[in-house]
Amino acid sequence: MNKQEIISILDDFQYSRDEYWIITGSAMVLYGIREQTHDIDMGCTSKMADQLAADGYSFSLTESGNRKFEIGENIEVFENWIKDTIGMVDNVPVISIKGLILMKQELGRDKDKKDIALIKEYIGKKFELVENVLKPEDFVRLRATTGFADIPVEHARKALTNGLINISVLKDGELIGMGRLVGDGAMYWYLQEIVVLPEYQGMGIGTKIVNYLVDYAVKNSSTGEFTTIGGVSAKGKEGFYQKLGFEVISNGIRKMIEI
Repeated sequence: MNKQEIISILDDFQYSRDEYWIITGSAMVLYGIREQTHDIDMGCTSKMADQLAADGYSFSLTESGNRKFEIGENIEVFENWIKDTIGMVDNVPVISIKGLILMKQELGRDKDKKDIALIKEYIGKKFELVENVLKPEDFVRLRATTGFADIPVEHARKALTNGLINISVLKDGELIGMGRLVGDGAMYWYLQEIVVLPEYQGMGIGTKIVNYLVDYAVKNSSTGEFTTIGGVSAKGKEGFYQKLGFEVISNGIRKMIEI
C-alpha cells in the first residue's frame, strides 16, 4: 500500500491517534523514503492495548513481554514499542527518523540494513553541508549544547578565522551540526568540534561531516603517498571514529590515508 492508502485506512481506524504511532516500513512510506509497504505497523500505549484486548482482539507476547495484536489483514500493533520521539506527518503520529533507524538497528535483518541505507540516503537529501558560513555565536551555542566548555565569542571568531575550513549542516536553514579542520594546510590536519545536536544524532550526519573534512585534507595534502589526520574524541565517542577507520591512540584519534 502507498501513503494515501495508509492514511485512508487510518482515517477509518477507530482508536485515538493520541494512543498509537506508526513505525517501521509504513513510517518510511509516510516520510516518503519508500513508495510501498505490505502492511501498517504501529506502536501503542498500554491503555490502547488494554482496549484492544477488551474489544476481543487476540494477542501474542513479544520477547520483552509486551502484547502484539493483529487487526484484520493490514495492521499489526506492538504495545509500548517506541524509540526516540513521535512527530506528525500529514496529521498522523509517526516515529521520528532517529527512532526509525534505532528500530531497524534493533531488528537487524538484512532487509532492515537495506532500509537503514535508504533512510540515510533520504537524510542526505534533507540536510545541506555548507563551507565557511559558521558564525561565532552559533559556534559557541552548538558547542554548549553538546557539552563543550563555554568560550567567549571573540575567541570563537579568531578560531574560525584561523582554521582551514569549517562545515555547517543546515536543515531548512537551521544549523544542526558543524565540524572544523585545523592544521598547516599541507602536512598536518586535525578534526575539531565535530558536533551534531542531540536530536539529530544517530542519523549519519556526523559521518558526513567527518568524511567531508577528510576528503578536503586528502585533496589538499602535500605529503607524498600518505597523509595523517588526527583529532580528539569526546569521551564515549571513540567507537564512532573507529567505524570511520580512525585508530584510538593515547592522546586522541588518528587515521593514515593513502593519497
